[in-house]
This record gives sequence, C-alpha cells and structure tokens, in this order.
Amino acid sequence: MKKLFILALTFLINFNLVAQDNVVFEPTWESLSQYETPEWFRDVKFGIWAHWGPQSEPGYDDWYARNMYIEKSAQYNFNSEEIKLGTETNSQYRYHLDHYGHPSEFGFKDVINEWKAEKFDADALISLYKDCGAKYFMAMANHHDNFDTYNSKYQPWNAVNVGPKKDILGEWATAARKYGLRFGASVHSSHAWSWYETSQGSDTEGPYAGIPYDGHLTKKDGKGKWWEGLDPQDLYAQNHTPSKAHLEWSWDPERGSSVPDKAYMEKYYNRVVQLWDDYDLDQIYFDDFVLPFYEIDSTLGLKLAAHFYNESTRENGKNEAIMNTKMLNKSQQEALTYDIERSKASGILEKPWQTDHCIGRWHYDKEYYYKHKYQPASEIIDMLVDIVSKNGNLMLNLPLRGDGTLDTDATKIIKEIGAWLKVNGEAIYKTRPWEVYGEGPSTEEKETNLGGIYGRTGKTFSANDIRFTRSKDNKTIYAIGLRWPENGHVTIKSLSPTASTAKDVKDVYLIGFEGKVKWEIDSYGLQVKLPAEVTCSQGFALKIVL
Repeated sequence: MKKLFILALTFLINFNLVAQDNVVFEPTWESLSQYETPEWFRDVKFGIWAHWGPQSEPGYDDWYARNMYIEKSAQYNFNSEEIKLGTETNSQYRYHLDHYGHPSEFGFKDVINEWKAEKFDADALISLYKDCGAKYFMAMANHHDNFDTYNSKYQPWNAVNVGPKKDILGEWATAARKYGLRFGASVHSSHAWSWYETSQGSDTEGPYAGIPYDGHLTKKDGKGKWWEGLDPQDLYAQNHTPSKAHLEWSWDPERGSSVPDKAYMEKYYNRVVQLWDDYDLDQIYFDDFVLPFYEIDSTLGLKLAAHFYNESTRENGKNEAIMNTKMLNKSQQEALTYDIERSKASGILEKPWQTDHCIGRWHYDKEYYYKHKYQPASEIIDMLVDIVSKNGNLMLNLPLRGDGTLDTDATKIIKEIGAWLKVNGEAIYKTRPWEVYGEGPSTEEKETNLGGIYGRTGKTFSANDIRFTRSKDNKTIYAIGLRWPENGHVTIKSLSPTASTAKDVKDVYLIGFEGKVKWEIDSYGLQVKLPAEVTCSQGFALKIVL
C-alpha cells in the first residue's frame, strides 16, 4: 500500500512538472506572456535569409509588383556593363513597358510565369551558408505580391502550380535540415489587399490612356490564355474600392485605407497555419506592425501565435517556436520575439530580439551588382558584433538572382563574414550580453523612430570602440575590439578597479593567436598589449577569464 502511495505521489509530481513545462497557450496577451525564448534562438546569433521570389526575376529594384503599375517616365540605360537609374523612384513602370509590355496586357501574373528559378540549388546554397557561419536559415514564403513559394492548399498562385513548378520552400527546408540549420519562413502577404491597388489603375496619357491594368481581370478572362483556370483575383485581391490615400500600413480607415474583408483574412489565416504545420517550422516572421491585421482584428494574430506555440510544444515536449513581428511595446515583447528592420537596438534589451538586414535591396537589383554597391562585409561584421552585444541576432538577406544564384559580389561578402566567424565565433555563438554592451565613441549613437539605430550609419569606428559578450556560465568575458589599434595597445575602461563592472581577472587571451598576450590592470582599466602580427583587422576578440 505504501509503495502504491509513493508511486501515485511520484506520478502526480511528475505530471505537475510536465504540465508546468508544457504550457498551454491561449490566444490572449496574458496567456502568451508565459512565453520563454527557446535556448536555440539565443545561441545561434547569425542567420541567412532568402528574401526571394518572382519579384527578383526582373532584377530591377524592390516592390516591383506594385511599382510596375505606377505610371512614371524615368529613364534608364540597362546593359551588362551599367545600369543608370532615372530620377524617379518608381522607374519600374518604364522598365516593365520596354521589357515585358504594357501592364494592361502583361501584368505581374505574367512575370510570375517568366520566373523559372532554373539554376536554383538549395543544397549548394545552404551548404555555403553553413560553412560561412550561419546557424539558422529563413526562406520567404510569400511577399506583398501574394504569391506562395510553397505547395499552398489555399493559394492557387503558388510555385508548384505557376512559374518554377516546384516547391521552393520545401527544397529550402530539406537542405536546411540536412545541414543542421534551424529553419524559418517569412510571411508578408497580409498587405496585398492594399499594396496591389495600383493594379486597378490605368495610364493617364499616351496610347494606353484609360485602358485598365490587369488588376481587374477574373477567372473568366483567362479562356485560351496560359493562365486559363486560374483566377487573377486570387493573386491581386482587387474586387474592392481602393484606398483614398497613399498605402497605409496600419489599416487606418480614417487615413484613407481600405479594409480587407473577412474572407480575405480567413484565407490568409489558413495559408499561414498550413505553412507552419506542413513545413514544421522553427521560426516564422511577419512583416507587420504588432500582428497581421491587428488594427482590424486583434485576435487573428494571437490565434496564430497560440497555435504555433502549442504545436511546437506538442512536437518537441516544450515550446521551441519563434514568432517575429515589429513595433512591439515592452509588454508585447513578453509574448513575441521583437524584430527591428534594418536597424539595431540602442542598448541591451531584456528579451532576445532580431535584426533583419540586407546587403542591398530586399529583392535582387542588378544595379547593386554592376556598380558594386552592396554593403561590405566589414560593416556587416560591425553590425553583428553590436547586435549580439545587445542580446540580439542578425538575420542577413543575400539577394538571389531570379534564376536562384548568388552573384560573385554577394558570394565574396558572405565568405568574408564566414572567415571572420571561423576565427572569432567563440565570442559570438552561445554567448549572452554582459553588464554593459560596450564602450567607446560609438556608444553615443542616437535612436531612430524605429526604436533602434540605423544599421548603415557610415560611421568609422575607432580602436576605442569595444563590444562585450560573456559565456553562459559567466566565467568569461569577451571584449571585441571593432578596430585594431595602430599602437597595438588596448585599454578596457569597464574593467578598471573603480568601475561598477570591475572584475577579478585571472587571464587574458587573444582569440586566433597561439601565443600569450601581456596584460595588467591599473587605475585606467585592463591594459592589453596585442602582438605585432594583426590577427583580425576587422574586429578582434579578447577572451577574459574570471
């Protein structure tokens, strides 16, 4: 009897522990605030993003599927040697007219048909990214163009049915798992309703004046066409009165925004749930403020979050899911993982977060390649170090050509980042923020209206600029110098005896250097004499053992 009582008690205790670990999430902020960031996300630090879809096919700037319907008269000179952009922002209209035809006759649906991704090799790309230090990978599931790159049950305009005729996202997922990378997908399609409203327009002058663009077409118009059987409205979603003002990201009718109907939002919800469930994602990113449609229906995004977290718990025994969104207040950051687009936090954030960034335009733009305009590896490394010191991750987009290949400039950049990480990765991966994120002139940077610091400031860092990370067990501090000092001498003021962050230092090593370095602590701080040999001119890491 005593044994039965002990067994029963043990069962109840274990059951209670499991119940506490396996939180059941309800679609409320209060319930979702029980969320704990999974350890894997805190450890990976650096990921690659393929912001890639049919808008990369023209190779001509971002937001092509919207801007090709905006009548402009910019000039350009396009050849294998040079691209000269006009003074107009939306020169995609002129480019489209001359390369594809008028958007009343050849719309974005037809550009999708041109996109074949004929050289796409997910395995080769993921192998390269892993070798260059990426620990997680994200593929774009859809953009504002409303085209799904996966085998969608709810969106007929998808990569299996049209264009490449293959499951692009599925191939990414297979390769990512083969090489041991965590896998995620980005979803941007909530705004297609208003983003595509330009396709309802027509030219105001010239031979096509008044002739509607193809955004008005329906399934019955496809008889005898290549797209027979498909409904363009499944793609464009334009059977509604357009907004009365410029594109309004916050769905604010008082500012002239049109508002999606219930059917549109339900279809979106079903597409996202299928994406999560069928592709077994570790992470999902929404290009939305707070949550998709949050200003219209505050529950839709909360239901998605609860579903993701609960499914992850069911699959893994605990919640391993990451859900990124933007413009979150502090309490909302308890429930979701904050993302800062093309920027970085101004200080250490309490909860782990992410920057999504790109070396060029979000979609492939030939100008950036021909004119060598990509952001160099040196600046990306500066960003990565700063972001990690503030409890963040960097997810970096490397734009792919329409055919699915990286150009040589982008390849060179990621290999340079990878070479740096091979030497200094110990100070990046599996680290945590220290008591202060850094010291030096660059700590005086100002915030932007996004709640962070713009990622490409053009600032030249000095040898006095240092960023800190620490080991999980708090027995090691890593001091990453952003520039190698000309005199070979480093002073770390944060470890002076009078500093609030003073520590009892046992030894100091230079990562990547086999010999010993000379060091001492005086009233000014930790003084380190670097070797004559420059081990890493673009950021070097000191390992400080406590």
